[in-house]
Amino acid sequence: MPKLEIKRKSELSRKEVSDRLIALGRALASGSEVELGSGGDSIEIVVADRVRWELEIEVDGDETEIEIEISWRDDPSEESAAGAEPESESPPPVKGPAPAKTTARRGRPRTATAK
Repeated sequence: MPKLEIKRKSELSRKEVSDRLIALGRALASGSEVELGSGGDSIEIVVADRVRWELEIEVDGDETEIEIEISWRDDPSEESAAGAEPESESPPPVKGPAPAKTTARRGRPRTATAK
Protein backbone atom coordinates (compact mmCIF):
# COMPACT_ATOMS: atom_id res chain seq x y z
CA MET A 1 0.00 0.00 0.00
CA PRO A 2 1.40 3.45 -0.85
CA LYS A 3 2.42 5.73 1.98
CA LEU A 4 -0.09 8.39 3.01
CA GLU A 5 0.87 11.34 5.17
CA ILE A 6 -1.24 14.31 6.20
CA LYS A 7 0.63 17.01 8.05
CA ARG A 8 -0.76 20.34 9.18
CA LYS A 9 0.72 23.01 11.40
CA SER A 10 -1.33 25.80 12.89
CA GLU A 11 -1.33 28.09 15.85
CA LEU A 12 -4.20 27.36 18.23
CA SER A 13 -5.27 28.45 21.67
CA ARG A 14 -4.60 26.08 24.56
CA LYS A 15 -8.40 25.50 24.74
CA GLU A 16 -8.57 24.55 21.04
CA VAL A 17 -5.74 22.04 21.51
CA SER A 18 -7.51 20.65 24.56
CA ASP A 19 -10.74 20.22 22.59
CA ARG A 20 -8.92 18.31 19.81
CA LEU A 21 -7.12 16.02 22.26
CA ILE A 22 -10.36 15.31 24.14
CA ALA A 23 -12.18 14.52 20.87
CA LEU A 24 -9.37 12.12 19.88
CA GLY A 25 -9.48 10.47 23.31
CA ARG A 26 -13.25 10.03 23.14
CA ALA A 27 -13.02 8.55 19.64
CA LEU A 28 -10.33 6.08 20.75
CA ALA A 29 -12.33 5.11 23.85
CA SER A 30 -15.59 4.56 21.97
CA GLY A 31 -14.30 2.24 19.24
CA SER A 32 -11.63 1.44 16.72
CA GLU A 33 -12.72 3.92 14.02
CA VAL A 34 -11.35 7.42 14.47
CA GLU A 35 -11.92 10.37 12.16
CA LEU A 36 -9.19 12.98 12.18
CA GLY A 37 -9.27 16.25 10.35
CA SER A 38 -7.51 19.55 9.96
CA GLY A 39 -7.95 22.45 7.61
CA GLY A 40 -10.93 20.91 5.82
CA ASP A 41 -9.20 17.57 5.17
CA SER A 42 -10.21 14.49 7.11
CA ILE A 43 -9.44 10.81 7.15
CA GLU A 44 -11.07 7.90 8.94
CA ILE A 45 -8.68 5.30 10.30
CA VAL A 46 -9.13 2.04 12.17
CA VAL A 47 -6.98 1.87 15.30
CA ALA A 48 -5.78 -1.51 16.58
CA ASP A 49 -6.72 -2.67 20.08
CA ARG A 50 -3.02 -2.53 21.12
CA VAL A 51 -0.86 0.44 20.11
CA ARG A 52 2.61 1.78 20.79
CA TRP A 53 2.61 5.09 22.69
CA GLU A 54 5.51 7.52 22.69
CA LEU A 55 5.65 10.76 24.63
CA GLU A 56 8.49 13.21 24.09
CA ILE A 57 8.92 16.48 25.96
CA GLU A 58 11.73 18.73 24.82
CA VAL A 59 12.78 22.04 26.35
CA ASP A 60 15.30 24.00 24.33
CA GLY A 61 15.93 27.53 25.53
CA ASP A 62 12.65 29.42 25.33
CA GLU A 63 10.83 26.76 23.29
CA THR A 64 8.99 23.76 24.72
CA GLU A 65 7.72 20.94 22.53
CA ILE A 66 5.45 18.00 23.38
CA GLU A 67 5.13 15.19 20.87
CA ILE A 68 2.64 12.36 21.27
CA GLU A 69 2.97 9.48 18.85
CA ILE A 70 0.54 6.57 18.64
CA SER A 71 1.42 3.80 16.18
CA TRP A 72 0.34 0.26 15.33
CA ARG A 73 0.36 -2.31 12.58
CA ASP A 74 -2.79 -3.25 10.70
CA ASP A 75 -1.87 -6.92 11.06
CA PRO A 76 -0.53 -7.55 14.58
CA SER A 77 0.83 -10.95 13.49
CA GLU A 78 3.34 -9.13 11.23
CA GLU A 79 4.87 -7.44 14.28
CA SER A 80 5.23 -10.76 16.12
CA ALA A 81 6.75 -12.42 13.09
CA ALA A 82 9.26 -9.59 12.69
CA GLY A 83 10.62 -10.26 16.18
CA ALA A 84 9.51 -6.94 17.63
CA GLU A 85 10.41 -6.27 21.22
CA PRO A 86 7.54 -6.89 23.64
CA GLU A 87 5.84 -3.87 25.16
CA SER A 88 7.23 -3.07 28.57
CA GLU A 89 4.67 -2.39 31.23
CA SER A 90 4.87 0.72 33.34
CA PRO A 91 6.80 0.14 36.54
CA PRO A 92 4.74 -0.07 39.72
CA PRO A 93 4.32 3.20 41.61
CA VAL A 94 7.14 4.07 43.98
CA LYS A 95 6.09 4.67 47.56
CA GLY A 96 7.57 7.65 49.34
CA PRO A 97 7.75 11.36 48.68
CA ALA A 98 6.57 12.55 45.28
CA PRO A 99 9.35 13.52 42.87
CA ALA A 100 9.91 17.21 42.33
CA LYS A 101 8.10 18.68 39.34
CA THR A 102 10.01 20.40 36.61
CA THR A 103 8.12 23.34 35.16
CA ALA A 104 9.20 24.72 31.81
CA ARG A 105 8.29 28.35 31.39
CA ARG A 106 9.08 30.74 28.64
CA GLY A 107 10.93 33.79 29.95
CA ARG A 108 9.92 36.17 27.17
CA PRO A 109 7.18 36.25 24.54
CA ARG A 110 7.96 34.65 21.21
CA THR A 111 7.57 36.48 17.97
CA ALA A 112 5.11 35.05 15.47
CA THR A 113 6.58 32.96 12.70
CA ALA A 114 5.34 32.76 9.14
CA LYS A 115 2.78 30.02 8.52
